[in-house]
Amino acid sequence: MEPTRGKWWNDAEGKWILTNLEAEQKSLLDIPEDDDDILGDAKKDADDGTKPPGTVTASKVADTAYYDALEIAPDAEPSKIKRQYYLLARKYHPDRVEKDDKKAADKFKDIAEAYQVLSDAELRAKYDVDGKDGLSADKTDVAGGQTRADPAILFAFLFGSDKFGDYLGRLAMATSALIADSSLVGQKEARIVQQRRVTRLAIKLAERLKGWTEEDFDGAKAIWQSAATHLSEASYGAELVHLIGKVYSLSAHQFLGATDSGVGMPSIAKWAKGHYAKMEQSSDTSKAKRDGLMAGMKMMTMQQKAANELAEAKTEEERKEKEAAVEQVQVSGMLSVMWTTTVVDITTTLHEVAQIVLHDQSVDKDTRKRRAYGLKHLGEIFMACSTPTESSQPEDAKKLYEEAAFAAMLETIKRKEEAAQAANAN
Repeated sequence: MEPTRGKWWNDAEGKWILTNLEAEQKSLLDIPEDDDDILGDAKKDADDGTKPPGTVTASKVADTAYYDALEIAPDAEPSKIKRQYYLLARKYHPDRVEKDDKKAADKFKDIAEAYQVLSDAELRAKYDVDGKDGLSADKTDVAGGQTRADPAILFAFLFGSDKFGDYLGRLAMATSALIADSSLVGQKEARIVQQRRVTRLAIKLAERLKGWTEEDFDGAKAIWQSAATHLSEASYGAELVHLIGKVYSLSAHQFLGATDSGVGMPSIAKWAKGHYAKMEQSSDTSKAKRDGLMAGMKMMTMQQKAANELAEAKTEEERKEKEAAVEQVQVSGMLSVMWTTTVVDITTTLHEVAQIVLHDQSVDKDTRKRRAYGLKHLGEIFMACSTPTESSQPEDAKKLYEEAAFAAMLETIKRKEEAAQAANAN
């Protein structure tokens, strides 16, 4: 059996892997941190192909305010729109500028508003024909600024946060935006970039666990608690901290419960039930998918409820209030889809990172087991990190994001485990 030989199943490559982290670290010494040896030409091509405002006639559009906000011409392709949003939003993000920088804060909001319209083909078409006035008929109220996605959560759910670089690396969506979905980077090149991302994060995670493996348990826990608190202070950082904690915790439980460890920790299903009692987990492969479906059904129920309340409004003031509620639910649905995509990327990456660290052949078996116990405690600390009280998101929407993340995480790890079991049976 391959697992007893210290190997782990890499479903992306479809083979068993024997990892030596020390050798992997040496292999990265001459490789640029930004992976420009692979992404450089695509980034340059994207730069050269992005036309600034004024370089193309705007006579065919009614208003250029949103294009100007993103510093692009009205004929920009969707991939260039996403890229400009990513670059500008990072530049003016609240986590990167001074808290009292009102100019940057306003720019950040304007960029997000522009992206929400121009990234939607239907809204963009209406905006091009009628300008901002044409958007009210769509009940988006984007132009009025009353109901739109919080700029910080929009960025976080799409691209994560720069503060999490040592834990998550650059998210796949961020890399895609950076190169404007260039055809110069194919599936093979993208996989190499991802492998480097995983290896770099594994090196950092092994270092993060060093205090625990050297039996400085109190010191390690103090450092991890401080890190969790610091990360949670980022815009919507708590959601990311909790997700990281869950993946770490489950990965450690899987390793410690493996046949060759002899520790016998709980299965995925038992872990899930223990850490999220309200979401009953079964051992079948479709349960996590059903949980994801249930989250979608909850969103539909929320939308229907808001629509019914709107229909029953008796005054103009009440109608406007209920209409805003409907729009907020629609925004929450959009964000939930973005968030689930990001969760799958993070889960896939961190699970692979954990496998490398826990199966690392450059250290002895006892060190690997101590790493697993350390990872378990690190995960628990991150999961227990308190959520900042200030939040503009409704409680039911926040609960939906939590459930969507949990379902997507479990489904992703279950898929990986089943692939490993199938491979091991052959």
